[in-house]
Amino acid sequence: MNSYEITVLYSCHGTSEEAVPAFPEQTVPAEQIQLITLQEDDVYHPHKKAFEAISRAEGKYTILLDAGDKYDRDFLEKMHHAAKDPEAAFSMPYFINHFVHRLNDYFTLHDVGDITVDTGRGQEVLPLELHGLMIRTDRLKEALNHVVYPVEAEKQVVLSLMEQNPCFRYMGTCSLDYSVPKECDSPYDVNCLTREWYYDSLEQFLLPLLKEDQKTHQQVNPIYQCMTVYMIHTRMRANINNKNKHVIPREDVPAYMELYSTLLEYVTPDILLNQKSRLTCATPQVRLLDYRLKLRDFSYYPDLVCGKNNVQVMCAGHEIRCLKELAVHLFLLDYKKGKLEIDGGYTDYYAPGSCEIQAKFDGRNYPVTLNERYSMTKYFGVTAFRMKTFHVSIPVEDTDRERKLQFVLCSQGKEYTLQYEFPVSTSHFAKDFGYMYWKFGKYLSYWKGNAIHVVRSSKLLVLRKELCLWLQMWKKKGGAYRNELPLKILNFLLRPYFSRQKIWLFLDKIYKGADSSEYMYRYAVKQKDGIKKYYLLDKNSADYTRMRKEGYRPLVRDSLKHQLVFLNASMVIASNSTVFPFNNFGFVRSLPIRGDVNFDVACVQHGMSIQKIAIAQQRLKDNTALYFCASKYEIENLSKPIYDYVGYDALKLTGVPRYDGLKSRPQKIIVISPTWRMNSALPVTVSEGISRDYNPNFRETNYYRVYNGLINDPRLLEAVSRYGYRIQYVLHPIVSPQHEDFVKNDYVEIIPSIGDMSYEKIFCEGALMVTDFSGVQFDFAYMRKPVVYLHHHDIPQHYEEGTFHYDTMGFGEICHTNEELIDVLCEYMKNDCVMPEIYRKRADDFFAFSDNNNCERIYPIMLEHERNRDR
Repeated sequence: MNSYEITVLYSCHGTSEEAVPAFPEQTVPAEQIQLITLQEDDVYHPHKKAFEAISRAEGKYTILLDAGDKYDRDFLEKMHHAAKDPEAAFSMPYFINHFVHRLNDYFTLHDVGDITVDTGRGQEVLPLELHGLMIRTDRLKEALNHVVYPVEAEKQVVLSLMEQNPCFRYMGTCSLDYSVPKECDSPYDVNCLTREWYYDSLEQFLLPLLKEDQKTHQQVNPIYQCMTVYMIHTRMRANINNKNKHVIPREDVPAYMELYSTLLEYVTPDILLNQKSRLTCATPQVRLLDYRLKLRDFSYYPDLVCGKNNVQVMCAGHEIRCLKELAVHLFLLDYKKGKLEIDGGYTDYYAPGSCEIQAKFDGRNYPVTLNERYSMTKYFGVTAFRMKTFHVSIPVEDTDRERKLQFVLCSQGKEYTLQYEFPVSTSHFAKDFGYMYWKFGKYLSYWKGNAIHVVRSSKLLVLRKELCLWLQMWKKKGGAYRNELPLKILNFLLRPYFSRQKIWLFLDKIYKGADSSEYMYRYAVKQKDGIKKYYLLDKNSADYTRMRKEGYRPLVRDSLKHQLVFLNASMVIASNSTVFPFNNFGFVRSLPIRGDVNFDVACVQHGMSIQKIAIAQQRLKDNTALYFCASKYEIENLSKPIYDYVGYDALKLTGVPRYDGLKSRPQKIIVISPTWRMNSALPVTVSEGISRDYNPNFRETNYYRVYNGLINDPRLLEAVSRYGYRIQYVLHPIVSPQHEDFVKNDYVEIIPSIGDMSYEKIFCEGALMVTDFSGVQFDFAYMRKPVVYLHHHDIPQHYEEGTFHYDTMGFGEICHTNEELIDVLCEYMKNDCVMPEIYRKRADDFFAFSDNNNCERIYPIMLEHERNRDR
């Protein structure tokens, strides 16, 4: 009989027994390792079989690992050596999150070696999952025997181990790069798609634990308090802003927030508001939200304590911000007609009437004008807090004097200078690079300390700033910006050449063309006006090859020429928002080039702007100067204060370019093309403009069940066969990586929106469209072809209605089940898919134009804007 030292429970997810990967070679002798390989098939309980198999563990120590985890050859040896420490309940590695959005900083120490952590002295670090921990097997089995709430078995086991021995060995030199998302990776963890995670974990495990502990000890164990905040925050962060999974319906959110308030009754202000605690680490805004939830008072504001040289923002005796941390966020710095035009915002810590924020330029104060531009932070689709946003115009008189632009907080007769934050690329500055500068008119500006300095520009000054910035880029820690330095230098040297040109850059999805920007580009290149025009595509895309064959020369994404064109463009014509990431200049990469870019954005639209989409389409998302619309209802929607377009002459009723190619030639084809849902695709992992990764949990979603069931429904397929139709199921680009998941049959063609597929061909040849809330409905309605909506009970929409209401303005019948939809489709096929007159009239009312001449109307407006640009 073997005497094992270590038992490894090796979980394999989504692989067949024949494809189980071999366990990585380790420095621990193989005969000392008991390897128990497990086929985990329950995505919601990824270690269920591992827990069941612990009873079979024969090693002195046990560790749970997943196939796909990455670690060094001496990983088990180091972990085993540390776990033998008699003072340690277990050993814990340094977890390297395999995913982009790290949320487990709560439970990971950084920049430390191997240390012993005593949770009895402080709650700085505490694992709440068993994965990767090396634990004495007898203690692990004993702890599992005392699990009371199976819904959170792992947390109970860890807490039980810590009660016996509050110390564990943290191995900062022993890293584990894990492959299966954990709770701390809540945007990726499949449990965030289940109601049990939101309710059962809190109501059946956490709340009874808190009640019992308070009953026994008067004050709840600080570890339990920290765990409470952590569990609340993971659920909130899984549903922040457009990551809302819609598991909790909007009407249920108030009651769910009441559950949070009940849990927070057991958390003291000392823990809730402690800035230094790693377990409860959160922004001051989130800590303020937590405290408001605890108080059940959303009208609560902190106290503003103003001293001689300091301002303190105080909650329940705890400082959550001081003057050196209070800042104005600069979103857009522009120069037009002799004035600095500034859009900014600041965190709303201040009770009404307690203070005023003002701009100060050249010693003179300018009141800022508050507006309602979108700046909300939402959880579960409901606003939790918002930033105060403003605009201020400041005249710049012609002088050689150096002047300073600052923002000040005025309170109790005193004036305090605020700091700057530069959160977006259109801020023009970045705190990482003190030598950055931005030129406007005759002047050069640069940021230093708490002021933006404005001086008369000169060639010598510009050269000096550039050289210092290059040196700063070279010296950055780890050589992070050395690869970007050649581009920066080359762009500076070529600036005189580019300054003599006007450059327009057109782009759609990068990996997929044939959207509004390509149509606009095709029209624009025929115009002889001296402007250089470029259309951007990924070189590996099918549309790149197609356009080359057609005689065009698309700009290759991330080529040197693309980067130089982007930095020197005067206008970017885009059908999708987030222009900088689409051009591969995400937040970090954009920092040193922010002072170089001065383009305006013209939005030519991917879909219609009739929903509540201010988070993506408000004016400052991309510094959108022109926004072309197809309907008066879009203008009505975008004219709301939350979008901040009114007063900027940006909204234009012209039609959108893509519709120029929509000329109906119907065949007997039913097109099914729903939009995507937040829980049907992984979040962005690389950058915008790149197709998303395959989601291994996709088949567990209601989205998949509904649409896979629809395209394989025997009654629908029989009707399609009887009436001589066929079905084209067109996947949204974000869902397209999942195309192999759908079950195929002889009557349905499953079409991912990648490769050489053509939206125009599909839409023009289709006889009827089935969609839910997708903007493609408007393509069909534009051609006056019938549309049927599937607003399925089991798939909540992830947009809110704006100025388009489906019950009174939709272009077809609304169905709520597959059965109801099939009844309607059978009737349409029986009658040759003719659009009913009631819906034809609605389409006539919706579209301002139906003549396929949209580009012709748009181009002169773009040209006039270019001529009027004042830099």
